[in-house]
Amino acid sequence: MSNTLEQQAAKMTIGSDKFKLIMPPKFNTLNEQRSYEKQRLAAGFRVFAMYGFDEGLAGHITLRDCIEPDTFWVNPVGMHFAHIKASDLIRVDHKGNIIEGSTPINNAAFTIHSRIHMARPDVNA
Repeated sequence: MSNTLEQQAAKMTIGSDKFKLIMPPKFNTLNEQRSYEKQRLAAGFRVFAMYGFDEGLAGHITLRDCIEPDTFWVNPVGMHFAHIKASDLIRVDHKGNIIEGSTPINNAAFTIHSRIHMARPDVNA
């Protein structure tokens, strides 16, 4: 019998018997989860920019799609990380077809990240 994430976390904390643990959100639909995850990915780009980890055309971060896991979200080529919003993200499949979005993506982003996502289905981002 496996323990829930909350039960596992409670075993590794002090005070969880008195205070509520902060847990990842739960979603009613996969579309709600997708929206949340895209917002987090966009926020990740902005945090990278804040700390100077923006590479212009060369930088990229990706996230496996929770609804269609054979696709992933990536930033549009040429958009500064500090300006990326969830609505700017591009969804691409492992063959390089843009499924959602209206801007090109970086070749290296696709080549590197598609291989990682294909080889490691347990890795989401």
